Amino acid sequence: MTATRRIVLVGLPGSGKSTVGPLVAAALGWPFVDLDEAIVRAAGQSIPEVFAAEGEVGFRLREREVTAGLGQLGPVVLAPGGGWLLDPFNLGALGGALLVVYLEVSPEVAAARIGGEGGGRPLLAGGDLASRLADLLRQRKNLYLQANHTVSVDSLSPDGVAAYIVALATGRTAD
Repeated sequence: MTATRRIVLVGLPGSGKSTVGPLVAAALGWPFVDLDEAIVRAAGQSIPEVFAAEGEVGFRLREREVTAGLGQLGPVVLAPGGGWLLDPFNLGALGGALLVVYLEVSPEVAAARIGGEGGGRPLLAGGDLASRLADLLRQRKNLYLQANHTVSVDSLSPDGVAAYIVALATGRTAD
């Protein structure tokens, strides 16, 4: 095993972070944390309810607080929301030995995976879902590209993406 202590999966909503993360965690024997689920538990409200009551600023503060608590954990696979990288505090709060992997997905594929009205994600509500995702990608792509590795996931299975990430983390080749 290499010195990697934490794996962070970043990318647009619909990129597969919450699907791939548990697979990576299981393969490594590490815990998996879906940051949005941790925020829901801490807030006692759904993400749309947090946005309605506190706006995006309040949500980002909650995201920061939950992330700060994760810095105390040992090895972990983390799947934060798509905008988590907007706050530079978040990466620093996790300490060193990070492997940040950008799950690159096209807005069209992400929209098909999410479906409907944006899957209850407040920043995706209203308008054409693929267009909203394309807007978010334009705003965030430079942050995503600062990851240690990029994996294009449009045509890969979750198992294939997970195997690749485990290989990156362990220094072994993916089967």
